Amino acid sequence: MGILPDGPTAPSNKMSDYVWLLYGAPGVGKTTLASQFPNPLFLATEAGTAGMDAAKVDVATWKDFDVLLQAIQTEKHKYKTIVLDTVDVAHVLCSSYVCEQNGWVDVADGDWGRGWRAVSREFTNLIARLRALPMCVVFISHEKRDEIREKVGSKEVATGRYYVSSALPGKAREMLHGAVDFILRCEITTENNRILRTQPIENERERVEAKARGQLGVRELPETIDMSFDSLSKSFRDSFK
Repeated sequence: MGILPDGPTAPSNKMSDYVWLLYGAPGVGKTTLASQFPNPLFLATEAGTAGMDAAKVDVATWKDFDVLLQAIQTEKHKYKTIVLDTVDVAHVLCSSYVCEQNGWVDVADGDWGRGWRAVSREFTNLIARLRALPMCVVFISHEKRDEIREKVGSKEVATGRYYVSSALPGKAREMLHGAVDFILRCEITTENNRILRTQPIENERERVEAKARGQLGVRELPETIDMSFDSLSKSFRDSFK
């Protein structure tokens, strides 16, 4: 029998087969939502889980990820979800590791962009190793608002509008956003309701990034969902059944 497929593979209808990114402002409820995923284990680079009953392992250095991923792959455990909280700090640990390995003060000290390429390789490798786990993977990131500027003649001018996305720096953000299946922005509405935004929006004030796998009109999550795992899983089942 050959190794090539006979035809298209049907989309999975299991949430655990997809990779998720939750981002939003501090205190909006990202970590609480992630804790509602099935049997989660937090790889905690910051103290988001300090106030909740959650299984976690503190990550203080980039090399800690090697040890933890080997343990997850080789030790018997009950965990079904891996949560990296936050991926922003993980990227900082990655940059610090690359600098230490090369005797640099800053990643920019590497000639001809060598430092940034080294960070990209390390960071991409971590994402790939997490994606390869037979578990649901959830990344958590803070929110960043960048002012949108437009070129008018020879000058760039402020538009008064903002691009809202995860807090990772440009190249790392591109890598992660390309690797995940769902990018959900955690929001609090003007009516003080907590929601998940699954589709990008653009208005006179801001451009908000979000992404949901699927086909328009066929397998598509609602534009907004109540911020709870029950609501998210029900919407997923309705869309991907």
